[in-house]
Amino acid sequence: MLKLLIRTIGATFYQQHVGLFLVVFYLLFGMIQGYDLILFHKALLLSICSSPLNLLILFGIWILYAVKSLLFVRQKLSQEDYGFVKELTVVSKKAQIVLWIKVYSFLLIPVLCYATLVLITSVVHQYLVSLFATTGMLGLIMISLAIYTYRFSNFNFNVSKAWLNFPQLKINKPFWSWPIWYLLNEQRIMLLICKIVSFLFFKAILLVFADIPNDIRIYLTALLAVVLSHAVLILNLTKFDAFYNSFAKSLPINAITRLIYWAFVFGLLLIPELILLGASTGITPLQFVNCVLFCLGSMLVLQALVYLLKANTDRYLQYLLFFFFVSMFAIVGGYYLPFSIAMIIFTSVFYLWNYNGLDLKEIA
Repeated sequence: MLKLLIRTIGATFYQQHVGLFLVVFYLLFGMIQGYDLILFHKALLLSICSSPLNLLILFGIWILYAVKSLLFVRQKLSQEDYGFVKELTVVSKKAQIVLWIKVYSFLLIPVLCYATLVLITSVVHQYLVSLFATTGMLGLIMISLAIYTYRFSNFNFNVSKAWLNFPQLKINKPFWSWPIWYLLNEQRIMLLICKIVSFLFFKAILLVFADIPNDIRIYLTALLAVVLSHAVLILNLTKFDAFYNSFAKSLPINAITRLIYWAFVFGLLLIPELILLGASTGITPLQFVNCVLFCLGSMLVLQALVYLLKANTDRYLQYLLFFFFVSMFAIVGGYYLPFSIAMIIFTSVFYLWNYNGLDLKEIA
């Protein structure tokens, strides 16, 4: 059963997130070359082991990754294709928990690999607090994931409660804001995870290049990581719009107005990161305008990809990697402004040209 779960759930998990892993790998190992890369990661490991705050930040990243893995496994177990997992309920509780620990050990290989480096650094430099804290956190994460999955697979007939409960505000919701309310009401955990990952990547890139003052290419690289962190949200928003708002074509709302609505939605999503950009850097107004255009064009391109690929998640994540490399080429080469304008023009023409002909059933 372990081999079957790894070949189905484990392999599918890495296939669907290959774009994200490659982007993270490039950010960690591809942006710094040669011997400086080794020095950078040694310094990073030492700062993590010697600072409780940095260690807590690392634990937070691990927890987010663990929650992402848990949500993925839960989604798969809810599908009919994975009904064979119910056969596990006939074995003992201990056997099931041990099995799920092994499954999550496969899903959390990136975490375990980096945790090994942290443990080695803690032993070599005698950071005992980091050693025991890291060991305890790994054990807590693995056991918690296994127990929760055991309870879900054996007692999924129980009514589950939302992890985050926001007060229900009785206010009028304009049509253009429905995607935002959908995120707040139905995608709270995903929104929270994307925002935390977005902030972490944004700050990490700015810190790595802190010795380069006021370079717009650094700002755009950080914002590219922010946009890619929202890729899953864009996919879910587009599918939600195709399923629930398809009636909008019958309303007196033309394609241009709908495109402006989406620009408002994406702009609202990026307000926290843009505020952080202005507050933590010495960016000029002209540079800020370039950054806004780049973010808007990038998010519209990702939405266009959802339409072009018929919301095929696997192909969508694969094309994210291609988009990342093209965007980095434009940023590093100094072509960011023409690239941003080209993205906005292309997506606008695509949306306006195909607005009435799009088959939303294929996307929903």
